Amino acid sequence: MSSPSGTDKTPPLFGIMHRCVTLVSLLMLAGCGSGPESFSVAAPAKEMRSPAGNVSAVPYLSVDGAGTVLLSWVESVGKQGILYYSALKQEAWSAPVRIAAGPRWYVNWADVPAVAGNGKGDMVASFLVKNGTSGYGYNLHLVQSRDFGESWSESLIPHDDRSQTEHGFVSMMPMDDGRFFVVWLDGRNNTQQARKSGGSQSMWAAFIDQSATLIHQGAVDWRVCDCCQPSAVRTQDGPVVVYRDRSAKEIRDIAIMRWGNGRWEGPSPVSHDNWEIHGCPVDGPKADVLESTLAVTWFTAAQGKPRVQVVFSDDHGRTFGDPMRVDNGRAVGRADIVLLDRNTAVVSWLELTDGHEEIRIKKVFKSGAGEESRVISGIAQSSGFPQLTKGNGKIYLAWADGDRVRTAVMRP
Repeated sequence: MSSPSGTDKTPPLFGIMHRCVTLVSLLMLAGCGSGPESFSVAAPAKEMRSPAGNVSAVPYLSVDGAGTVLLSWVESVGKQGILYYSALKQEAWSAPVRIAAGPRWYVNWADVPAVAGNGKGDMVASFLVKNGTSGYGYNLHLVQSRDFGESWSESLIPHDDRSQTEHGFVSMMPMDDGRFFVVWLDGRNNTQQARKSGGSQSMWAAFIDQSATLIHQGAVDWRVCDCCQPSAVRTQDGPVVVYRDRSAKEIRDIAIMRWGNGRWEGPSPVSHDNWEIHGCPVDGPKADVLESTLAVTWFTAAQGKPRVQVVFSDDHGRTFGDPMRVDNGRAVGRADIVLLDRNTAVVSWLELTDGHEEIRIKKVFKSGAGEESRVISGIAQSSGFPQLTKGNGKIYLAWADGDRVRTAVMRP
């Protein structure tokens, strides 16, 4: 399998660092004074004082069950990686909380540690630790907290496989019953020997309870794209996972799996792009949900036409409308999405213009209409995956600029 970053087989602690991402405008939510129809992608955003240190990378944003915005990131101290998180309190980030640290961490722009919380004190965090001499051999580790991150448990490896292959690209979320849902890509069937007989990367999932017991651990899909991170969201019908599937003919289109009645249902196609590619594009989909509406954005280069697309569903992801193209013709990918209401979303992505990458942002509607996209930032080098989330009537952004994580907010 090729390197996600095109680097050598044993990347340094932070792999390819993100550089030169300037401020990305953010968005205004419905119910914050004026509605989504008045939101302008040219609206100014205010940069916040970041809680991250001077050598930090791979930011991840989430919102806990009480609506608090959480930011996690990794810092480098010598050869040691340290995972921190901060919570947004009274329009400022709290003091960094150290979650875990270690000398053999695998940290790369494409495979990002994550933090999730239920807003009642229970939290789960993930990080990756090398498990051998292979450049891409590492295990997924989970740690839990019962006191809003003041203390953390010993790490748990949710997969019983210990092969020197990838176990990462995680997506997590809290459930109403106190458990957390965790989904990851698993390389147990993707060893060199297994590939000779048709083996490939698989996607696994589990629920983890407050006593660190894994429930319903098992494979979700036995053949998925190698390094495209899945996106898990909780609909009113239960958890769904949107991901890049992989057929025997190397068609790598976006699919959805649903959890119901104690088992996985699917996969069902999100869109029939028919993208045949004999290698991983390292660019998974992103999803957001609001009531019964599910919105998904993703990158494809089917028929040799790179593009970023968006699709809406009104029934928790059981059926989807026609995909809408949002880019300006030279999409690079790495899209993200936020629903403003059940009919309106904002999408960001990278686009190539005059030989350099830039971040663009666009407001789109379920009806198929959309505003003109705007350039937000030029990028000198790979920026990884900028993060968007919504909370407290505002939308927040985290991104890596050189060796430093930065954050910003857009207020009504």
